[in-house]
Amino acid sequence: MPSKNSIATKTAEILIEIEAVKFNIDEPFKLTSGKKSPVYCDCRKIISFPYERKILIKFAIEILKNQKFFKNIDVIAGGETAGIPFASFISSKLDLSMVYIRKETKKFGGKKKIEGLLKKNQKVILVEDLITDGGSKVDFIKSLLDEKSKILCMFVIFNYGIFNTMFNLSGLRTKLLYLTSWKEVLVVAKKKKILTSNSYNKVKSFLKDFGVKN
Repeated sequence: MPSKNSIATKTAEILIEIEAVKFNIDEPFKLTSGKKSPVYCDCRKIISFPYERKILIKFAIEILKNQKFFKNIDVIAGGETAGIPFASFISSKLDLSMVYIRKETKKFGGKKKIEGLLKKNQKVILVEDLITDGGSKVDFIKSLLDEKSKILCMFVIFNYGIFNTMFNLSGLRTKLLYLTSWKEVLVVAKKKKILTSNSYNKVKSFLKDFGVKN
């Protein structure tokens, strides 16, 4: 298996190459919160690049296979909406069952929050595209726990760095696995001269204020 650092660096390079990660110091991006950010990450773009996608999913599988709990995984759960394709790719490669979690309970038909077959006490991995402050993940975790699932970990492609190896929020705690973070992306961007030293420092300052620890 490639080292954790080499996976993180290669993933960072891919995200920059396909422009899933963007930088704009002069005209910052407007986030959902309304805050202006000089950086933006959109992992949804990965699904449109089959070659790069294949590499990243291979990395994901390698990381998961290196975990002590790997042989105990029963189900891969994807969070609506961005987590669904990645959960699908991973579950298909591992030949495992998959479910997806809605943000809101369906108001008609079976009125389900979780789609697919999820049995009591099954061991689950929650898959998302990225994690920032973790607010949206709380509801997904609670939905799994309501079904008496055993959550082995949360896996994301991109970790902002507010959390490190453990997700711990609102009394909920689970192992956090990821391919890369801003730490590696900024190193690659500076090395490739996408960011000047001045821009690099501005981005680092913004991320620190945002709560990023890495």
